[in-house]
Amino acid sequence: MMRSILALAWLLGCAAAAVLDRAVAVVCPQLHIMAARETTAPPGFGSAKTLVDLVLDNFPGATSEEIQYPAIGGDDYAKSVRMGIVGVISQLAMFTLLCPDTVLIMHGYSQGGQIIDDSFCGGPDGRSLRTTGSLVPVETGSKVAAIIMMGNPRHRSGQPFNVGNATGPGFAARPANFSCPVYQDRMQSYCDSPDPFCSNGTDAAFHQGYGERNGQQALQFILNKLPDKARVIQIPRPANNTLVDQK
Repeated sequence: MMRSILALAWLLGCAAAAVLDRAVAVVCPQLHIMAARETTAPPGFGSAKTLVDLVLDNFPGATSEEIQYPAIGGDDYAKSVRMGIVGVISQLAMFTLLCPDTVLIMHGYSQGGQIIDDSFCGGPDGRSLRTTGSLVPVETGSKVAAIIMMGNPRHRSGQPFNVGNATGPGFAARPANFSCPVYQDRMQSYCDSPDPFCSNGTDAAFHQGYGERNGQQALQFILNKLPDKARVIQIPRPANNTLVDQK
């Protein structure tokens, strides 16, 4: 059932892109970041905005886009995740058809990280996703240079893309033997032990601070993963956000 929904989402994205392509002149950026907000955050980027802004500030001409999904909790959490996965797949389809040469960055915060994780690495994920394997077509996935997740409830210790000191599992943790071979070399997932959502901590406020604590580290990872055509070397400036290309 989920694959049917995703196939429909992909077709709708393709159809919408085709219509837009004929209706307007599309100016495509070299770099585009898609980001998904956390549970209960109002429409927009939520806590994902910190990294989005860092990318936009450090890569002149880059553009951004929020993933459209409910981001709700409680009894409707599984439905929200399911709708978020559909949002990721359909928006990727639409954008990559309009701008096939643009390099993409994916970022998800908390529940937003879960829908990014599920889209690229597959399930199962409780009532939200029954299938296994990536839901992102190979050709589309090849355009994604980096995937950054912060406070992801799917966190499981021991993964090669984990960043942080969390050893406890998230509330929607992956199984111990999980792997995401296609994308794990392009991924970072930030989680620390005080976090009660991606780990078993007790400090809910801590969960909101990954952008401030780890934004620069994530930004450097993104820079190191970008192909040459998307790299931008900036004139040094006094702000802390300045990057130096270490290639």
